[in-house]
Amino acid sequence: MHFQRFLLFAFAFLAFSSFSTAQNPVWPGATHVPGSMDHLPGREDCTVSGTIADANNTPLRNVRVELVDQRGTSAGSVYTNPSGGFEFFHITPGRYSVVATEGLNQAHEGVDVNGFSVIVNLRLHVSNRPEDGLQRNTVSVAQYKVPAKAREEYRKAHASVEKGKTDEAFHHLDKALAIDPDYADALTLNAVLKLNDRNPEVAIADLNRAIQADGNCAMAYMVMGSALNMESKFDEALRALQHGESLAPDSWQVHFEMAKAFVGKADYPSALRHLDRAQAFLTHKEYPLIYLLRAHALLAMDQYADAMSALQVFLQTAPNGPNREQAEKMLEKAQSFIARNK
Repeated sequence: MHFQRFLLFAFAFLAFSSFSTAQNPVWPGATHVPGSMDHLPGREDCTVSGTIADANNTPLRNVRVELVDQRGTSAGSVYTNPSGGFEFFHITPGRYSVVATEGLNQAHEGVDVNGFSVIVNLRLHVSNRPEDGLQRNTVSVAQYKVPAKAREEYRKAHASVEKGKTDEAFHHLDKALAIDPDYADALTLNAVLKLNDRNPEVAIADLNRAIQADGNCAMAYMVMGSALNMESKFDEALRALQHGESLAPDSWQVHFEMAKAFVGKADYPSALRHLDRAQAFLTHKEYPLIYLLRAHALLAMDQYADAMSALQVFLQTAPNGPNREQAEKMLEKAQSFIARNK
């Protein structure tokens, strides 16, 4: 199972932890569209685009690409899409360097921007990745040190989780952690399952161990944020999630969990901003709970018409889900309010 697919599955366990209501602060800013630069007044209509691939010409996704001018000033940065592609828009003519960075590996090429389109194709020499059944573009030193037998048990735990066999998953995780007690990914998956059992304190202990063992384990910070949200420790959750975002900036899960934390803090505009980002990064399928959480924030802001729209989308995409009754009650509330104020 691919890593992104596992993240989607894991966060389905943890999707709707508790949140409260309070005051509404000011909207903090516009959302960012992944894979492009915001339009800046005064820039020309030049573009710099291209692809990033490894030495075997295999496209690399989620690689950070930066455009740097001759003074060393960044003109913007993006992350490559699943086809390894990237693009910068509205670039002022001049001399630039295109710099691709993945972990400790870097490739760059100078370009002259003096027309409408410049194409750059870079080759990034990346190290071999551990065979743990997950697709990643970057692997930490700690992950390289995990014994093969521990990875195999972790892979079996993945398969068990996907089949809904949590007892079997725990069995394989116990074996993995007996081989390598500091296996961060195994500790994190163990925490996910414990959160599903509504045992956040034990899960947080596992996540602290995972983070201590591998400070670059983005998933551990994301799950930590979810656990702290369950404990209503929203400021702590945001700190963990911000660290996770720095490690996995294009993760929809981290923005979804941030939205939950902001709803808990009654900062509904910030919650909506992060839900927009989560939706923008979620390119492979719909995640209905984004619409339900959006509706919660909109209702708290008395934006009943927009809340109705979000709830209708949720009920269309998850008509038989466990949150259907909650959504229907919220929809009735919004409809009743609109009818009274016609």
